Amino acid sequence: MAATPNPILLLAAIATIATVSSSASSAHPAYDSPATSCPTFADADLVPIRREEYDGGRILDITHAYHEDMPAFESDDGIGQFLWLRESMKNGSFANISEMKFVTHTGTHVDAPGHFYQHYFEAGFDVDTLDLAILNGSYHLIHVIFVCSISRSSNYSRFVFFRSRITELPPMAATPNPILLLAAVTAIAAVSSAASSAHPAYDSPATSCSTFADADLVPIRREEYDGGRILDISHAYREDMPAFDSDDGVGQFLWLPKSMKNGSIANNSEMKFGTHTGTHVDAPGHVFQHYFEAGFDVDTLDLAILNGPALLVDVPRDKNITAEVMESLHIPRGVRRVLFRTLNTDRKLMWKKEFDYTYVGFMKDGAQWLVDNTDIKLVGIDYLSVAAYDDLIPSHLVLLKNRDIILVEGLKLENVEAGIYTLHCLPLRLIGAEGSPIRCILIK
Repeated sequence: MAATPNPILLLAAIATIATVSSSASSAHPAYDSPATSCPTFADADLVPIRREEYDGGRILDITHAYHEDMPAFESDDGIGQFLWLRESMKNGSFANISEMKFVTHTGTHVDAPGHFYQHYFEAGFDVDTLDLAILNGSYHLIHVIFVCSISRSSNYSRFVFFRSRITELPPMAATPNPILLLAAVTAIAAVSSAASSAHPAYDSPATSCSTFADADLVPIRREEYDGGRILDISHAYREDMPAFDSDDGVGQFLWLPKSMKNGSIANNSEMKFGTHTGTHVDAPGHVFQHYFEAGFDVDTLDLAILNGPALLVDVPRDKNITAEVMESLHIPRGVRRVLFRTLNTDRKLMWKKEFDYTYVGFMKDGAQWLVDNTDIKLVGIDYLSVAAYDDLIPSHLVLLKNRDIILVEGLKLENVEAGIYTLHCLPLRLIGAEGSPIRCILIK
């Protein structure tokens, strides 16, 4: 991208800017109060809105929010507690940080082939090998665009429908028209037709089953789908990915409590890690205790902000994101979503187990310049924190104070050209959590 972005191209990223509250927040409890006194929040300002529709009904959320009494398979007790507050501002921590733990087939989820086929499980056909081109696309018969997000470590999914603006298709009759049905057809991936061995919990079929050749059991892991039209900008979860303020990385996060090898009818994994692990999103309650107590969690984030036109920009590689750097990027008014690619990508910091304190992020003055001089409502960055370590809390406070900016951290932005894309980011619906793993994709 040139030093001065083409303003005509940038207009493609402009969407209607939502009216947001400009009320000031109280100071972070871990820091001195500012010189000016902060007004007290009225109770009316601290009532979180939980929605199933966004942007005037254009976006429909068809995913269940996680709650302790939601059903669990073959259980009368529900899923029970799945969220803990590992670090609490009330107990002196600089931020609220939750930890989540539950079975990967909890709530709205997706099954990978290894769920019921042991040879697929052993070969590595997990959820990270599923085709995003199948999980995301248009289905004009019911006038919607379907988007699915899967955590790159588990079966947890977020599904949304986008109402299509296409109007020329006639309503679907009670009996589907086979010609219309062809509109929903996409290229069908070639798959092996060899029969699998019988499931260990069931009798073998009458016909004998052939053995799978090794060549048929090599899973494909991709960062691009559908001929490069869909770009995955989320990091796959792994044990040696960096964890904030740690030299040890994430460590083990996935277990197999039910295994077909041990006689279970299916493979069922369980996972446990902090909600700010890998590619993730911050909610206002991450650094503001009154927002946390009021319930401004990840389930209250606006999907209309997390999905839409976005600009990927390259930041000068010799400094943190200051007010001077922000001004030099010449991001015009009207651009609402910006992904900042920095030296973090060049240094491959998200691929190193040890946390690197010298990562590039926003300084407080850069964050304030963004708030005061742009219409940006989604800030994405390529390491575990949007804020530089030297201004870790001050920058977060500036960006999250008014609850109108969403922070997406830990993005995978290598091998992606700077420019304008359609961005889809979907966090898990974790009620009570101030952060969540998030799957983000770009569509050309």
